Parts: sequence; C-alpha cells; structure tokens
Amino acid sequence: MTGTRIENNMWTCYLFALFLAVAGFAIYDIFHRRVPNKALVCFLVAAALVTVIRIYFILEYSQPYLVWYVLLESMLGAVLGFAIPLAAAMVTGGSGIGGGDIKFCGVLGLVYGPSGMALIFLVAAGLAMPAILMLRRLFRDTLPVTIPFVPFLACGCFVATLAQLF
Repeated sequence: MTGTRIENNMWTCYLFALFLAVAGFAIYDIFHRRVPNKALVCFLVAAALVTVIRIYFILEYSQPYLVWYVLLESMLGAVLGFAIPLAAAMVTGGSGIGGGDIKFCGVLGLVYGPSGMALIFLVAAGLAMPAILMLRRLFRDTLPVTIPFVPFLACGCFVATLAQLF
C-alpha cells in the first residue's frame, strides 16, 4: 500500500476531539468576543491529558528515556504559547490581543508544543493580517476595528493537527 497511513487509533481521535473543542471556542469567540474562563479550565485538563497519552505510547514501546522530552516539549510549548501573545499585548498597550486569547494560546502550547505553536501563530497571523487590513479599509470611519482572534488560531490548529497526523 502506498501513501500516508491513517490509523483509527486513540491519538487520532483525541486530536480530532481537541480540534472540535478549539472550533467550539472559535464559534463562541465570533459571537461573544471573549474566551470563557470556566471552559478554558476544562480545556486545560483535556490538553494536559495529551502529555499523559504521549507518555503512555512511549512507555508502551519501551522507550522511557523519551518521557522527559515529552514533558519538556509540552511545558516549553505552554510557556511560549503564553509568552509570545503576552509580549504582543504588552507592546500594543492592551489594544491588541486579549487576555482570553493569551490564556488560550498557553493551553494550546501544551497540546502542540513549540514547533506546533510556531505553525499556529504563522497561519493565524497570515490569515488575520489581510482580514484586519480589509476591515480597516471598509470601516475607516469607525476605528478602531477589533476582530476575534480564536477563529484564526483554530485555522492554525487545523494545519498543525494535519501536520502531526501526516
């Protein structure tokens, strides 16, 4: 058989379920322009299970020396996922990215790690910049224009999830 092998395993199902949760956050952010803290705590628990599942797979294949790598990757992804949007918010004086988006990116970092977060930020910024420029052009009289950022992060998560599966 040629091509990319797609298995019906627990990891694929779990990534799909997490992506559905991210899509739910995106829809909520579109309508309400906020990321609810209570839902974010539940998502944090689900995201932390990613590390546990990856450690389970590592121990199942008798490679315990990789456990520290998985823990470090998850923690570094969470720190970078939180720190980069926080720095962007501080540079813009609070008029840029919101606090809920910052916390949401930190939780996403647990799932995708530093390389996945770099891909998510790249896709999200690449899609958000033309959208905000178009909105500013259309609504010049009613500045400032704000947009919900979680839908763009969801697009980045979609790309990062596909990158992990293939």
